[in-house]
Amino acid sequence: MAHPLLVFLHVAKTGGRSIETMLRSSYGLNYCRAVPWRPPLAPGATGRSRSVATYDHDEFRRLTRLAPGLRAVGGHALTVWSSLHELRPVRYFAFLRDPVRRMASHYQFHRATTPNPLDLDAWCAWHEPQEHQLKFFSRDADPQEAMNVVERHGIFIGLVESFDESVIMLRQAVAPDLNPAYRRANVARDNTVARAVLDDPAQRERIAAMVRGEQILYEWVRETWYPRQVAAHGEGLAAEAEHFAADTGRGFNAWNDRLYRARYRFWLDPWQKWFMSRS
Repeated sequence: MAHPLLVFLHVAKTGGRSIETMLRSSYGLNYCRAVPWRPPLAPGATGRSRSVATYDHDEFRRLTRLAPGLRAVGGHALTVWSSLHELRPVRYFAFLRDPVRRMASHYQFHRATTPNPLDLDAWCAWHEPQEHQLKFFSRDADPQEAMNVVERHGIFIGLVESFDESVIMLRQAVAPDLNPAYRRANVARDNTVARAVLDDPAQRERIAAMVRGEQILYEWVRETWYPRQVAAHGEGLAAEAEHFAADTGRGFNAWNDRLYRARYRFWLDPWQKWFMSRS
């Protein structure tokens, strides 16, 4: 019996690049990052009402023609309401993080990587980053709907605050053929901007106001859903995670990783750029 497609809902600044190294190592050419086929919004732009772009069915079909035999996909544009489960059997998973800390990290990343970054006033007023984690599960940013969706689809959700433990559970709960070895990627070297926001009560409250609904979802996952996953895993999880943390890269398949990156660079990326140039 064929495995369901693994769909990684890549929430920004939740360790997703590290998770992606694990997927590349595990599946090589059978993994693909689902990069949108449309140009992203410019900072401050109001071209859509939702906080994340979403991969539609046509984009997914286009991807599978260029990369047949997929076992797993991941990306910032993949949401539950992308509805890939209507095309084939899938298994969704995601990682979440304390909303206020994630938002501060997201703003810091924006400042570090955007040519003309927004200041904090404009960032807080922009709809794009608001309720970011929540909108991967609910198009309308409704926390109750998001919780219902998580339960209905049996979505595995790891926590950044318990990262290695979550990775261990992920393999047993979602994909027994997954190699949990990963390499840390896209980790900030300087957290000055994020610390400044978090240490200032007024600025911290401003970003907290952007994630009120997201906070409800996160607390439910942390206090209810995540403990259910721990119980389902069974005894010995703490010892497994401690052993794994001693060398998270043990068994990493560098050859699979290189094959994936070569195909992306010389095949998928040129096609995506060509398509966007015609859009």
